[in-house]
Amino acid sequence: MKKTYTLLSLIICLLISPTLAAGTDSTITTVYKNGEFVSQYKTTFKATNKTVGDVTDHLITDFHHSPENLFNWALKGLGLEDKKNAELIFVIKPSHFDEKTGITHGHFDVLVPHFTTFKDVKVDAIATKKNYKNGETKVSVDIIYSSFLLKNGVAAITIIPQNGGEQLLVADVKLKFGWFFNIFITKKRYKSIIEWRIKKFSENIRDECERKQGK
Repeated sequence: MKKTYTLLSLIICLLISPTLAAGTDSTITTVYKNGEFVSQYKTTFKATNKTVGDVTDHLITDFHHSPENLFNWALKGLGLEDKKNAELIFVIKPSHFDEKTGITHGHFDVLVPHFTTFKDVKVDAIATKKNYKNGETKVSVDIIYSSFLLKNGVAAITIIPQNGGEQLLVADVKLKFGWFFNIFITKKRYKSIIEWRIKKFSENIRDECERKQGK
């Protein structure tokens, strides 16, 4: 059966840990408090508000209706394709987007090599986009239910117009893991397998804006 990728693939990409993963960047900051990891990454680029609007519309549309397209741009280079050296392996099953509720219902198996397999893990999430009067654009993904993977999870990309035609992109990610992953993902492991993926995803959005602006 052909795999159906969803917005939950972003979360899965963050958790897979190939040994060849890139190092973290000093511009990323992470605070760990009360069992929750809170990360932020910032980058700037030049583009009009219209271009930002087009790219973020594209992001939401792909999340909901053509999620496999995300691997061509938004999720490109996040390491999902290289599983041979992974500490965790995610087998993604078909997911369903409910247009009435706005909820994506995701299912997948989690394999921990030489340890155990968690079957049919369920995660429900909502992806939204908001436009503000000052030109600010915010795309958010909220985890509203997880079998055991996450207790709480929120990821947001906020793009704010600056002087001189620049845009400031701010990525904010908050993750509180369930019982198993809370043990498995230490502060050191979080920095080595998750932070750089937050950075890469943000830069993919930035690069797509610059590419469309240059057309």
